[in-house]
Amino acid sequence: MFKKVFFLFTILCFLLSLNAITQEEEITLVAVGDIMLAHRLEPFIEEYGPSYPYKYTAHIFKEADISFANLESPLSTKGEPIPDKEYTFRAHPKVAEGLKEVGFDVLSLANNHILDYGEEALFETIEVLDSQMIFHIGAGKNIFEAREPVILKVRNKRFGFLAYSNTFPEEFWAEEEKAGAAYGKFSRVKEDVKELKEKVDFLIVSFHWGSEEKISPQEYQRKLAHLAIDQGADIILGHHPHSLSGIETYEKGVIIYSLGNFAFGSYSEKAKESAIFRFYFSKDKLQKLEIIPISVYNKEIKFQPRILKDKEAERILERIRKLSNEFNTKIKIRTSLRENLVLGILIP
Repeated sequence: MFKKVFFLFTILCFLLSLNAITQEEEITLVAVGDIMLAHRLEPFIEEYGPSYPYKYTAHIFKEADISFANLESPLSTKGEPIPDKEYTFRAHPKVAEGLKEVGFDVLSLANNHILDYGEEALFETIEVLDSQMIFHIGAGKNIFEAREPVILKVRNKRFGFLAYSNTFPEEFWAEEEKAGAAYGKFSRVKEDVKELKEKVDFLIVSFHWGSEEKISPQEYQRKLAHLAIDQGADIILGHHPHSLSGIETYEKGVIIYSLGNFAFGSYSEKAKESAIFRFYFSKDKLQKLEIIPISVYNKEIKFQPRILKDKEAERILERIRKLSNEFNTKIKIRTSLRENLVLGILIP
């Protein structure tokens, strides 16, 4: 009897150890789209503090190993708005405290607003993020700095990040002796991805591209995404349209053509719904992607993105699934009892 109990106890310990190893090896990356913490959002942050936008979603970012977003404005008190540009944004540097507290690790600066207040504001943005130990990619004092990757090490796995902007104005693109964002030229992307792939286990490329409110990618976007994956990228994270798009699986990679909005300081009737994207890595590969639907309709949520439940979540996931049919991508809709979430599940 004692031997039988001891045997069962040994098996139980073995199974628990396997589970612990699995959990230890699993790495999560969470990605969201455009964050713009100025304009209509500014008075809320002034009254309630820099963590205000993340009240209902902070736990997702804090639990992730790596969190990514596109920062859609400089964080600065310097500079003057660029003349003849319809929309110019600038958030106060203190908002970086909220970004740090919630757990953002990597921010793309490669977009069509990062130079809204000139080079001086971009330089202060870089200094502010550095002071908070938040990594940034896609912009710098010249094209060489703008093309520099970020490499993060998580449990002996190295994750590499690159970012590019393929949006106007062209004056925002960095050059050899000019600050700005890295333009996603095909030859440049090919060279950068190929070089970085030799140094990392997983590679993520961010593109600010496409047209606002357009849900289907243009031909150049598909070609550019495929090129990056052919050179070794695992995930393509797109943004700029402010709306969700379809998702494509190509070779062994995943392409999200538009992540949609996240905390964005405007009242838009055309950007009401979005999602949080959670990737799982283990055993040297990308295992799955979870899609968590959220509301970003600021007239109702007051600039605090809310996780959607039940039929509302299912409706958004069904729309993403239909948009993804264009690429023959299969997305399953499931309920997570552990988190009480309705999720879209994609297995590459």
